[in-house]
Amino acid sequence: MIFARANRGAVLRPAGTSANESVSMDDWVQYLKSNEGKLGDELELSQLQPGDLLRIVTLHSEYFLTIVKGREATLVCPQPGRPAGTVSIMGCTFGLSSSIKPDHLFCGGNLELNYQLEGVSMTHTTTAIKEIHLQRQRTS
Repeated sequence: MIFARANRGAVLRPAGTSANESVSMDDWVQYLKSNEGKLGDELELSQLQPGDLLRIVTLHSEYFLTIVKGREATLVCPQPGRPAGTVSIMGCTFGLSSSIKPDHLFCGGNLELNYQLEGVSMTHTTTAIKEIHLQRQRTS
């Protein structure tokens, strides 16, 4: 990989990347370094079963997701301005980066959901996840 340096105080970034891409990359790298060894609170979405209830606590909201099938869930969020109804859980992004770890949720990451609003596909990204709670549906 080739790195370009404009001046002594400049941030290194791969040649051919824009300043905006570099900020995202720098944010992602900084996030990973600052959370080294702290990403243990992680949930693989493949472990979820229909009827399972996920409670995701972020800085500003609580999200209640009832798993329907796979990554599809029904979302309830008491905070105004948040999506509600059927959503697809995509995974977690790293800090302010657009990089995503698909099919995983982890503390410190930002939950990313896709949903439909009046026939238009939308994406909602939360603030950093503080807590992940899983309540399994009891099988008879």
